[in-house]
Order: sequence, then structure tokens, then C-alpha cells
Amino acid sequence: MKTVVAFLIGALLAGGLVWQLLPNNSGAPAQSAGADINPEQLVERVRQQNPQFTNSSIRFMRDLSAFGFPGLYEISLAGQGMVVTAEGDYAVVGDLFALATITNLSGEYRNQQIADLATQEMGSISPDILVSFPADENVPELGTLWVFTDPTCPYCRRLHEQQEELAAAGVTLEYIPYPRSGLGGERDYQQLLQIMCAENSAQAMHDFKTGGNTEQYALSGDTTACSAAVADGYAIGQRIGISGTPFIIKSTGGVIPGFNSAAAIIQQMRSAN
Repeated sequence: MKTVVAFLIGALLAGGLVWQLLPNNSGAPAQSAGADINPEQLVERVRQQNPQFTNSSIRFMRDLSAFGFPGLYEISLAGQGMVVTAEGDYAVVGDLFALATITNLSGEYRNQQIADLATQEMGSISPDILVSFPADENVPELGTLWVFTDPTCPYCRRLHEQQEELAAAGVTLEYIPYPRSGLGGERDYQQLLQIMCAENSAQAMHDFKTGGNTEQYALSGDTTACSAAVADGYAIGQRIGISGTPFIIKSTGGVIPGFNSAAAIIQQMRSAN
């Protein structure tokens, strides 16, 4: 379902910015429901507009009245930012900019919201769903990176190639399973399931990301616990609102929605300490 929603949004971006959320494009725009809208109510209105949104991550971001757009609201649908009407039936796909400085106000606000949510989630995450690559011993501890990862993701593999450099700088990597295609059993989900079911999940993660011998991780027996671990990782990512992998959360503060080099990450963490 996530793939279908992503395809739909991609088609809308390619074809134009204004989008009616209803399956039928006929009819006049609905009247505004007023500025005192309930965020949960708006999310439910958007969800009801199209059956493809039934299981999608939809998050209310903010009321845009303060920017001169009364009756319009910023939301995130499956990781895509957009502005919707109070009835949730029309949307403009894109971000709000301050033209005087060419500042992406939506991006800044969205990243701060995601960082706050990520920090909260990491405070209560179960160690049972983490695949750990500790920092080297006898070096000053710099911090931890929690990384939503998918072994089929090229940039996840590229980040993993720099794990030793991060460890030598005192950085611990904590991988969180996050199948980009969802929980429908695609290749990314199957590989993460094999990793989480392996006796040594860290070695399995390394082998899948570096082209090692992965035949040894064929599934057998009860996979309930490892299936739950993958599902938990995916659910946490959906609650945070991530839209791809790698997605990096720094214990020193802030998030990196994508790949950064080990050198850049280390510098960021040192500057924050």
C-alpha cells in the first residue's frame, strides 16, 4: 500500500501541484470548516477521502493562518508535505517558502517536528529490535546513531561501509529495521526478517549489506519474534514520519534524513558536545 501511495504522490508531483483527494475529480470546492479545526479530525477527513490512504501515515503539522492562509493546514501524507483545506478534500503538494530569504519554512518546521518525535521514540525503544555495532573500546565515547535501515538500500550500504570509521571516533551504531516497501513481504522485508531471526544479527546485517554469505540465514522454525521486531521498527518510523532510509537520529541532537559521510557526522556530533 505504501508503494501505491508513493506512486500516486509521484504522479501528482509530475502532473501538477493542485490535487483533489477524492477519487472523483468532479464537484466544487468544499466550504471551509473554520480556523478552530481539530487536528485529529482533519487527519481523519483526509484519510476518508481515498481508500489508498487507509493505512498511510498522516500527520497534522500546523495551521497556516499566521502566514496569511486562513483555512489552510500543513500535513504530511506518507512523508510528503502538502497543504490541505479544512474539509481535507483538496491539497497543494509542496512546501511554504519565505521568498525574501528563499527559506523553506515547511522543511525547517517538519525537520524540527521529526527530530522532537524521534528523540521521544528513542527514549523508549526496545533493545530487542536494535542491531548494534558498538564504538571501539578505549576511545572517548562520542555518542550514538540510531539508524533506520534497509539492507537493499544503496545509501544504507554506503553508510555501513563507514561503520569502522564511526566506531574509531567513539560512535555506536544502532540499526532499526525499516523495510521501505512496508510489511508486505517484499525483498527488503524478507532480508530484514532473516537478519532479525539470525543468531548473530549484527553479522547477518553486515553480510547482507556487504554481499557476504547470506544463504546461511535461511528462515526456519518460528519467526514470530523477529517478525514483531521488524514490524515494531517500521511502526516507529511511521510514527516519526520518515520517508526513506537511511534515516539517522543523533544522540547529540538532531536528525539526518538521508546519507552523510562519516566525517561529516563525526564533525556534527563533536560540535554539539
